Amino acid sequence: MKLLIISGTPKTDGITHSFVEIAKETAKELNTEAEIIRLSGMNLEKCKMCDDGWGICFNNHYCAFGDTDGFNSLQKKVQSADAYIYITPVYWGEISEELKIFMDKLRRCQATKQWDSREEEVSFLKGKPSIMVAVAGGGGGGIVTTFQDLERAISQMSGDEWPRESSGIFDYIAVNRWNQEYKRETLKAAVKAMISFFKRPMAIKVTPQPDYQILVTFDTGEERIYDIKPYLKTKPYDELKDLELFNKVKISGMKIEWRPRLDIDIKDLFHE
Repeated sequence: MKLLIISGTPKTDGITHSFVEIAKETAKELNTEAEIIRLSGMNLEKCKMCDDGWGICFNNHYCAFGDTDGFNSLQKKVQSADAYIYITPVYWGEISEELKIFMDKLRRCQATKQWDSREEEVSFLKGKPSIMVAVAGGGGGGIVTTFQDLERAISQMSGDEWPRESSGIFDYIAVNRWNQEYKRETLKAAVKAMISFFKRPMAIKVTPQPDYQILVTFDTGEERIYDIKPYLKTKPYDELKDLELFNKVKISGMKIEWRPRLDIDIKDLFHE
C-alpha cells in the first residue's frame, strides 16, 4: 500500500512538523511506502472559479491551471495513494491557508464525480481511509471547527459514505501544547491500525448467488460464500429482499455495497 501524508504547516520544525515526521517514521517501521506532500512553498493558486463558477473541473475533473501551479500532478499522487494523513496547524479555528487552497481545488475535481454519469469516474478518495491531525498552539481552541472543515471536504469527496474505520475518516487526533507527548503515541497507534487494514485479504469481486448468498473473491485467489439472510431481519437490510436490488451487489472500497449506506464491511464478513 501507499500512504500519502499531506502537511499544511509552513514550518520545517515545531510541533506540527514533528507529527508529519512521526507519521512517516511509523510507516517506515511497518515497511509501508509513504510520501510527504509539503504544501507550503508550492505556490498553489487558489481556485479562479473560471467559466462562471465551474470550469473543466466539473466535467473533466482536473484544474485548467493545474499544470502551471503543480496541482494536477499532486492530484495524481492522491490517486495513487491507498490512505491519507492530513496534518495541519489550527489558524483561527480553521485549517491552514495552504491546505485550504489544496482541499478546495481537490474537492472541485473529485466531489463532482458523484454527478458524473460515466461509471469509470469515481473519486480518488472513495473507499480510502484518512487520519486527521489538528495542532493548536495553545490549549486547543478551534480544533473542533478545524476538524469540521476537513471532515466535510473528505466526506464530500468520498461520495455519500459515512465516515468509518476503513473508509472516510479513520481517526481524529487533536493536539495542543500540553498533550503533544501522548498524542504522538496516539498517532503512531492510529497509523499502525490503519495500515493493518491493508494487510488483510482484499475483496476484488462479488457475485450474487441463489437464496440470498454472495460469492466473494479475494486478491489471494480465495473464494468464500456468505449467507446474507440473517441481515434481512433488520433495517435497512430488509430492503435486500428485493432480488433486483440484491443482485446489484458490488465491491466499493472495503465494503460490499448495494447502494449508498446499504453495505457491509468486508472484514465483518471475512471473520464470520
